[in-house]
Amino acid sequence: MKAALLYGVGDLRVEEVPRPVAGPGEVVIEVRGSGVCPSDIRSFTGAGSSKAPWTPGHEVAGTIVETGPEVDAPWDVAARVVLDWRGVCGGCRQCRRGAANFCEAVIKYPIAGFAQYTKMPVTQLRIIPDEVSFEAASFCEPLACVLNAHRAIPIEPAADVLVLGSGPIGLLHTQVALRRGARVIVADRIPERLKVAGQLGAHDVVQVGDDGGLDEIRKLTDGYGPDALIVTVGAPAAIESAFRMAGKNAVVNLFAGTHPKGSVSLDPDVPHYDQVTINGSHDFSPGDFSTALRMLRFGLVDPALLISHRFPLTAVKDAFEMTMSQKGLKSVITPSEASEK
Repeated sequence: MKAALLYGVGDLRVEEVPRPVAGPGEVVIEVRGSGVCPSDIRSFTGAGSSKAPWTPGHEVAGTIVETGPEVDAPWDVAARVVLDWRGVCGGCRQCRRGAANFCEAVIKYPIAGFAQYTKMPVTQLRIIPDEVSFEAASFCEPLACVLNAHRAIPIEPAADVLVLGSGPIGLLHTQVALRRGARVIVADRIPERLKVAGQLGAHDVVQVGDDGGLDEIRKLTDGYGPDALIVTVGAPAAIESAFRMAGKNAVVNLFAGTHPKGSVSLDPDVPHYDQVTINGSHDFSPGDFSTALRMLRFGLVDPALLISHRFPLTAVKDAFEMTMSQKGLKSVITPSEASEK
């Protein structure tokens, strides 16, 4: 089969490799849709994994084509499935306290999604409902991360929620916040992305400059500032602007990690006198992944407008470079000739 192999910084090649074979409790899956994630880009630019060569790609949906021993229904050949790369133990302290995203014995399965075929234990699969396309199902993993964050963001009906950044993640946050009954404001530097935010239902969009849009966002919130702010941009300047804009008793969620690593300046009187809560979020739990699939199934989140480019596996490097350029939104790789939207 063909697979993309990352040998080093910027060195991503599509080569012939052995097709995987299903072991006990495993299935082989024909990849039908695989999204390009910022973590893939960090590996491509040398800021992520150092192992080489290896096949990236973890936002994956496809069709079972082979089953191993000890595999029963519904994991049959031709079943449509989406893959969860985080195997949690369920028995450690973190899992038992409801924080499986910090499982102490987590198995990070190497999905290797930028390939024609991959394999996975059936314990890490979900059946894709008929209403959900392969491309939509490939959004389960990032949407699950978004849902994990929203558990830490209290949103009252009609609360002013600001999403800083309207990339694919910011647009997922926008849709979830809207479903929670928020008045949503989206801020970004890129007008084309803000247009999509408006199409998805954002009540207001703000094209920001060096001031971070502070004055305009204050005006949109009657001078008070947002009740909740979700920072989806991994830049210290964006984080600091969120601190400046937060209203009293607001919550600031730092969704994105900073890359490259940096520090921010925080006036401690902001969380003290204004009672601003600052929190973060990391990865997802199995329940978040299942809920994400349900949201896609019932149209509570629609990723269709988030997909701006589709590439065959042979052009995977082009997909990475497109994502790095911030032109468009989400790039999806369709390794199989039979791939469907």
